[in-house]
Amino acid sequence: MRSSNRTASPVASAIAIATAVLVVGVAYGLTALAAGFPPWLVILAAILVLSASSELLFVGVIAAGGLPGVAVAAALLVNLRNIVYGISASSFLPTPRIARYLTAHLVNDETVAFALTQQKPAQRLAAFRMVGVAILIAWPVGAAIGVLVGYVVPDPAHLGLDAAFPAIFVAILSGCIRRSALAPAAAGATIAAALTPFVATGLAPILGLAGLLTSVRKRKNRA
Repeated sequence: MRSSNRTASPVASAIAIATAVLVVGVAYGLTALAAGFPPWLVILAAILVLSASSELLFVGVIAAGGLPGVAVAAALLVNLRNIVYGISASSFLPTPRIARYLTAHLVNDETVAFALTQQKPAQRLAAFRMVGVAILIAWPVGAAIGVLVGYVVPDPAHLGLDAAFPAIFVAILSGCIRRSALAPAAAGATIAAALTPFVATGLAPILGLAGLLTSVRKRKNRA
């Protein structure tokens, strides 16, 4: 009974995360179509880029009348966090170079965070792939649905779909956060929430990484 529950839990979590990503993908497709992007480009970018925050930021800057160069720079800045995620994932990614490169395409907030909740490297890789493949399917499908819905609902803000993903993601991972990580997580969330009205879309979570400083202070005090 215990083993069946353990195997069912990652699958259920992967489905829940993919569902949340699909919902946000709908918001992305709606926003991109409203900004004038051709449907084929919206779906192709969802497959090749596979980064919700950077794609939403890029589309948002263009929709607000920003220059393409500024939109690209902002999206790349947001995606710099994947360097940190990549370092964290390097401990459990497959060793063969080609397999490692292909698997690295799945590196993002959700896959790495979920994988790190597992105890063993093999379990982490399995969880990483499970969530990664689920997102790889859900994000483009959500974008395609958003494009189709966009012809009926031209203003995506009326649906409020962008709030679904963070709510579901926090609910999934709340039980996995260790006590030692509660202070940095709370500090980062507070910083991100406070700065959201004042900074460009997508930058608040990056600035929220300053919450990690609380864990550094704790370690210094212990030393």
